[in-house]
Amino acid sequence: MVKFGRHLQFFLEFEQPAEEHHYVVPYNDLREYITHRTHIEFECEWRNSLRASSDDYVRSTTQMWHRIFRAVACHPESRGATQDIAIRLYVSLMGTHDARDLLRFMKSILSVAVMNSEALRKLVKKFDKSSKVRCIDGESVDDDSFALSSTLLPEIYSSIFTTGQASLRTCIDQIRALLDEDDDDSVLYGSLPSQNEDERAVRKRADELSWLHKMISSLPETDCNRLVAHRGFHSIKDRSDRRPLENSLSAYEAAWTAGVGLCECDVALTKDEKIVLAHDEDFSRLALNSSHVNAKRLVRDLTMKEIIALTFKSGTRPPLLIDVLRSACAIGGHAKLIIEIKAGNTEMTAALARMLKRHPDLAAHVEAIMSFDLWAMHKLKMELEENFYSHHHDSNSSIEEEKKSGDCKESDSLYNPSTPPMPKLLLLTVADQPKRSYELWLNITDDLTPLTDQWLVSSTGGVTRSLDGVYLRYQKDMHSPAGISALKKLREQGYVVGVWCLASEDPDDYKTLDFLGNECGVNYYNTDLPRSFAKSSSSLKSIRSSSSLTNEE
Repeated sequence: MVKFGRHLQFFLEFEQPAEEHHYVVPYNDLREYITHRTHIEFECEWRNSLRASSDDYVRSTTQMWHRIFRAVACHPESRGATQDIAIRLYVSLMGTHDARDLLRFMKSILSVAVMNSEALRKLVKKFDKSSKVRCIDGESVDDDSFALSSTLLPEIYSSIFTTGQASLRTCIDQIRALLDEDDDDSVLYGSLPSQNEDERAVRKRADELSWLHKMISSLPETDCNRLVAHRGFHSIKDRSDRRPLENSLSAYEAAWTAGVGLCECDVALTKDEKIVLAHDEDFSRLALNSSHVNAKRLVRDLTMKEIIALTFKSGTRPPLLIDVLRSACAIGGHAKLIIEIKAGNTEMTAALARMLKRHPDLAAHVEAIMSFDLWAMHKLKMELEENFYSHHHDSNSSIEEEKKSGDCKESDSLYNPSTPPMPKLLLLTVADQPKRSYELWLNITDDLTPLTDQWLVSSTGGVTRSLDGVYLRYQKDMHSPAGISALKKLREQGYVVGVWCLASEDPDDYKTLDFLGNECGVNYYNTDLPRSFAKSSSSLKSIRSSSSLTNEE
């Protein structure tokens, strides 16, 4: 079961542009009709939503085409122009800025159309599932007499907001091509000219890097492989005098060259569809001039040109994801990213899938992709399997098992040495009662059946897919016998398990990493690498030595 209702709620709250008023199916309200109203009332309200969705799509696309043809009316070729000619004229006459605005408007129409189509389909599926078993003479029996799929699904698939999606995607792709902008085109990365840096600040930075190199070299290899540098090797206080700023290219290069293999990053999609590293909705916290108008604008409303002009406190700019991956590729095979997608950002899943398809050499440096948005993760799983990895296999079985069973051949593209393995796709969860609509709460000592049997598994078009695992918020109960057993059980079931921590609230030290990894089987442990992570390199070496002796015995 994919938590589509949570995803839709977050989309309404954060992702739908405030200046654009689209109709979105009241999914959660209609779900109540399934259990508390008659099938006639449900069918009536469902059709009202279908009509409203169609009306909104017609209104929005009509507005879009009026905008295009008004702009090109003076050009002779506009008379009787086909769609592609009209769009070509618009981009040519109006220029890049207006073309990007039109592109954004088109994408918002498409996003809402996809949401509405999926919401109505899921509602029919839920209705049929809930009405299948009826009570007759005190006994539960299967009864398909009230099933609505055969009646209502044809109405969805023939509706204008469903059939029109393909045409709208074609228009979007055409504008992208005319702008000659790939989502991930690299932009030359640079820093502002340095000006007589203070020697003390230089010594501080050198001291931090020296500490990092010594600490990492002292870690047992198994523990080092589990360590994930949260937003790179950075300062959690947003200072740049000792360490690089978070999500900056230098933060990742410093970690990887010191021997850290895995780093976590956050990504956002710019107005001109570049995948840029950013944790917050805007750059006001990290900008050199936090009062600058662009520092306060949402990242999704900024072009890459505007972001380049927005200098960070460290004198650098936010890097593109492809910049960071190219650095990882240059540094070596051990350098990899764990990428977090912000909840509700459905466009990001498609953008990531396109980037990985275009750059398979860089895909090998993406260890995992994760999100609190369960629906988005299942959508990404489907997009990657269908558009990038031509061989579809059951995600619960390993490549080696399929080879042994004879289900796969060495000729399959998935096993071609030039095809990188698919990144692990993971669900992020919280440890307390959810504060946001998209969050899923998981207590490690509770029954984990909803996680393994519902959240991580999705069935679409007769194909069952599973996410690869879960990234859990740290909980004290992970140290209890019940917590240890639960984590081990997840690993025994073949799931990948990561643990993330909240700064100043959760432990961030070697002892916790070592316990969760060696006692519970945890694969990943996020850390901000505080100086207190290991009290001294000598203490780590003693741990390493004792560990080796124990293994030999």
